[in-house]
Amino acid sequence: MPPEFPDFQPEDVYADRLPPSRVDCYPQEAGILALAIDGRDRIGFAFDDGRIAVGSLDSPAEFVAFEAHDGVSLALCAGPKGGFVSGGDDGSAVLIAADGTRTELLPPGKDWVHAVAASPASGLIALGVGKTARVFDAAGKALGATAPVASAVTGVAFNPKGKRIAVAHYGGVSLWYAGGLTGTPKLLPWKGSHVSVTWSPDGRFVVTGTQDKELHGWRVEDDVDMRMSGYAAKVKSFSWSADERWLACSGSPLVTAWDFIGKGPMGRPPHQFGGAEEFLATHVAAHPKLPVVAAAFEDGRIEMGRFAVEGQVLLKEVGGGMPTGLAWTADGGRLLMTTEDGEFFVVDLEDLKVAAKEQKKRK
Repeated sequence: MPPEFPDFQPEDVYADRLPPSRVDCYPQEAGILALAIDGRDRIGFAFDDGRIAVGSLDSPAEFVAFEAHDGVSLALCAGPKGGFVSGGDDGSAVLIAADGTRTELLPPGKDWVHAVAASPASGLIALGVGKTARVFDAAGKALGATAPVASAVTGVAFNPKGKRIAVAHYGGVSLWYAGGLTGTPKLLPWKGSHVSVTWSPDGRFVVTGTQDKELHGWRVEDDVDMRMSGYAAKVKSFSWSADERWLACSGSPLVTAWDFIGKGPMGRPPHQFGGAEEFLATHVAAHPKLPVVAAAFEDGRIEMGRFAVEGQVLLKEVGGGMPTGLAWTADGGRLLMTTEDGEFFVVDLEDLKVAAKEQKKRK
């Protein structure tokens, strides 16, 4: 069972902080560009020298690094059946199993691999390679490629069943059936460049971050589109709440969460939280079981808040390098953060739970 969220009240959260939770740091041998966790809580890092490191929280100081790219990883995700998928600026893409077995999906080439995604439901992998999206099975067998889109592919995302793929590019998003990549895609149009994409867990909405520092969304059933503005930077980190209702986003000093219940967020203001106006949220991660979301900020701080409830709690103090990844373990018991300086932080939520109860008793 996942741990319960600390029982704090809104008036408590602007105190200096809750009594310290345990935050462990495990410095790595190189800068970290990306973080991923597979379905078995194995951890993958993309180092800034082209290697991918794989390890476990059972031995957090003992990660093993494997050669992946003659350059750097541009995108990293958990594989559909475990392990990790990485795409590089050398045009290569690899599937690395937990034991280090390396399966080459693409050899080095002229087109960068800007985006990767995997679906545990269908066992498929999608890569954004130049102006096309390419699909592979869990063993690394190539299944096909889309026709070229209007620009370089900047994001790929599967629908919940893993049978359709959203491909972000200039001018909007193209929706393809993974088994029919030679067919005509459904286009969700909107002018300008789209730099990231997510498909809602209930399959009803596709949302992108744009070059114009906005979100743009479409209701898939009837193509109704919606615009969500007010960001200070391009939105590159999304996370859906466990109940599939809220979409939390980076790109602002305040963590912003939009309510997608019913027909979507049109006409409703977002829920926001955050404690320092001068530093932007770089990464967000919704808890896998509970209605809370964590955010990492440019100053190294980590905060956590409830959806639809004012206020936040501080999980990690300011300090460390620029965050490059944020993720929960599958049971929601620990929160992980990586930085460009090569730091790997582990925040233990069980300790925070105990600390919150002790503070409540003292009042």
